[in-house]
Amino acid sequence: MPALLALAMGVWGAGRLPLWRDEAITSEIARRSVPDILWCARHIDAVHAAYYLLMHCVVQVFGAGEFALRLPSIAAFAATAAGIAVLGRRIVSGPAGLVAGLLYTAAPFASRYAHEARSYSLVAALTVWLTVLFVDLAERGSRRRYAAYGAGIALLGLVHLFALLILPVHLATLLQARRTRTMLRRWSAAAAGAVVAVSPLIALAVTQRNALDWLTRPGWRDALFLAEAFTGPPKAAYLLAAAMAVGLITARRRGPIGLQALAVPWLLLPATVLLLVSQFHPFYTGRYVIGSLPAMTLPAAAGLARLPYRTWIAPLVAMAVIVEPLHVAQRRPENWWDDLRGAAAIVKREARPGDAILFLMADRRSIAEAYPEAFRGLRDIALRRTPAQAGNFGGTEFDPAEIGRRVARVSTTRVLLLEGPRRTPSLVPQDRAKVDALQRDFRQAGVWHVRGVTLSLFQR
Repeated sequence: MPALLALAMGVWGAGRLPLWRDEAITSEIARRSVPDILWCARHIDAVHAAYYLLMHCVVQVFGAGEFALRLPSIAAFAATAAGIAVLGRRIVSGPAGLVAGLLYTAAPFASRYAHEARSYSLVAALTVWLTVLFVDLAERGSRRRYAAYGAGIALLGLVHLFALLILPVHLATLLQARRTRTMLRRWSAAAAGAVVAVSPLIALAVTQRNALDWLTRPGWRDALFLAEAFTGPPKAAYLLAAAMAVGLITARRRGPIGLQALAVPWLLLPATVLLLVSQFHPFYTGRYVIGSLPAMTLPAAAGLARLPYRTWIAPLVAMAVIVEPLHVAQRRPENWWDDLRGAAAIVKREARPGDAILFLMADRRSIAEAYPEAFRGLRDIALRRTPAQAGNFGGTEFDPAEIGRRVARVSTTRVLLLEGPRRTPSLVPQDRAKVDALQRDFRQAGVWHVRGVTLSLFQR
């Protein structure tokens, strides 16, 4: 039931939302050939290479439409809800498993990333099912099961390196559960093997850490924002907090792994570690710890399941009513991060065959890659090597002097300039050359704004 409901929640509104910047990058990379994807991973975004390869297969089968690109995230959302139901049944009770799966399905934070063509929903699914396998190891461990666990952890690390923070969670759970030395030794071997398997990716990612330069040092507000994102509106937060307190206090161990030993470190450790490390070098953003969200549902479900005669249905319905406005709001296109579809529609409407186009900054070319039909027939006069050839997101542009000459000598009388919502005072030399040449040789004849994008028309 949780999986079917999550599937319905994921399908609801997924095709109406335009792609935003990160999803446009997914669309751009997934359309490339496998060698081009691997070539790109050598230069940038290696941590997402496995996800891009998966999305390449998806694009080959289903195309690169908005709904098709989000299909893996929707399926992962359903798989996560199913995994939580299984996990709750294993360590608490059948009713608690059902309630936990339904709570995750109703979480706006989880639903939000089910509608995004990025890896985060997959991370949550893999984390939950690996935790199911981890609990299984405590009951009936075998060499084959440990090998499967190690392989699964390696796959999780390939999908997103920060998801490997589940390893200290499982270690803390083992130490609390007081398992035998044999189990601890076998688990350590499986975990170490997984880390060794992904160590080349870790080494490559260290050289590409400047890709996270947009992050800032987090503070208490970031921790509070994460708590609010996980729980939803205040009324829902109060209900969840009360249910979690009851669940943690009253839950009895059903097997070798108890609820408290698993849920508490799972909920707290990944975010705490990432927040502390980010005091020295910023690595933290809320979506990087989405794998901890399921840990919140387990004690809350255990607390609600203590209510007699299935009266837990009443607080579940109340919570659904509370979060329903959030679900409706996040499925409205006007509330999405960027309106790249709207920007592409303006380009298609206003551009003429043979017009020149400039992008400010270079990575804004991902819009043209995500919605190529709107940009067909336009000449990208600053582009020297395409993004696929350059192995990056924006391609390689000519030097500033050459860009200035190409803009001044362009044969067309019309140049389109596509940029972000606000132009920063400091521009890289290539972008400064574009702006200077347009201001010197052209006049602005039109400007259009959509969420996240500004499009200007310059005429000679």
